[in-house]
Amino acid sequence: MPSSCITGYDNTGYILGTSSNLFNEVCASSDTLPPTVLLSPNETLALQTILNTAHATSTRDEYAAYPNPFYNYSTSSLVANQTELHLVDGGEALQNNPIWPFLHRPNVDVLIVNDNSADTSANYPNGSEILTTYTQAVAAGLSRMPAIPSVDTFLAEGLNVRPTFFGCNDSNALTVVYLPNTNYTFDSGQSTARLEYDMADTVAMVANGVQIGNFGGNGSWAGCLACGIMAKSGVALPNGCQACLKEFCYN
Repeated sequence: MPSSCITGYDNTGYILGTSSNLFNEVCASSDTLPPTVLLSPNETLALQTILNTAHATSTRDEYAAYPNPFYNYSTSSLVANQTELHLVDGGEALQNNPIWPFLHRPNVDVLIVNDNSADTSANYPNGSEILTTYTQAVAAGLSRMPAIPSVDTFLAEGLNVRPTFFGCNDSNALTVVYLPNTNYTFDSGQSTARLEYDMADTVAMVANGVQIGNFGGNGSWAGCLACGIMAKSGVALPNGCQACLKEFCYN
């Protein structure tokens, strides 16, 4: 049992900031900036001058620092000796969606995953992030991750622009309800480097997010989502669920 409690980390803003933290990419090198960060030559020079000065002093500010809950845990050998965990955007490991921890929990049956990855030139997902999670899970022997098709299949079958249930028919895997970012009412494929939004764009972005969540206002979606969630429960499903599962279940 821990001898003391850590407080001050139940801040939603800090958690959300952690999940999109790319400052370490910018600060990692004084010579080049990553291609995802688009700055003018003068801005680049000014930023690199600041970073060259700060980098020699400390690199801690480049990361979101959390007290390590696995400190001195022998079974967590990779991080057991670290007093802090320095966290960044999961996209740096090509896993933007936080699925991995749930693959270690057998009591999780369904995950609703909203993929906002900027994989394409238009800053929309193409399935590569969730595919990476699947390939890494296979390599680690984690069977709870459902099979994910190739990026080519994702694009060819339009899985990148509509909801899909992965793992419906695999009793050993959880079901991933996949909701990709797409343009229903607003061009939501914005660059990671865009740091400011005016009120109109903010409202439009949120409204488009609502459309992603309700499949563009599709009248049958709420019932089909319920069917997808309950399919792993083992209980008898309403007759209408068969049509829903046929439409949305990929495997």
